[in-house]
Amino acid sequence: MKRIMNERGITLVELLAALALFGVISLLIWNFFFQALSFNEREVTKNQLQQEANLIVNTMQQLHTKNKIKSIKEIDSKISIISINKEGEEIPISFDNKNIKYNLITPNDEIINPGNIFSFELTLTSENPIIEVKTKTTFSKLAGQYQ
Repeated sequence: MKRIMNERGITLVELLAALALFGVISLLIWNFFFQALSFNEREVTKNQLQQEANLIVNTMQQLHTKNKIKSIKEIDSKISIISINKEGEEIPISFDNKNIKYNLITPNDEIINPGNIFSFELTLTSENPIIEVKTKTTFSKLAGQYQ
């Protein structure tokens, strides 16, 4: 009697080994994907903080160049700037973002009537994820400009 062997199918052991290998590879890809997603979120937040710090410093620079700054202070994690234009009108500007904690470090807790040269350190901190961006700068105005 002739025996016919069919070897085209797979055994249960081979199927289980293939599923286990597929599971391990899927888990590695899944972890890599979520680590990349987390890294992306942190970098986007850091970029947004840096852009906010640049906006604040640029605004202060424009006010210092074109107007006279009366005061710069940080109250309850909010930055407030009061400047006086050439007509003598006060122009209040504030920076307040609920997701960002502002910290202005100056020689005296606030800058009142800064002269031609003044410096400060600005720290912005996000809540989730916790990221911090620091900026130190000094402003100066040439003699003869609006003071």
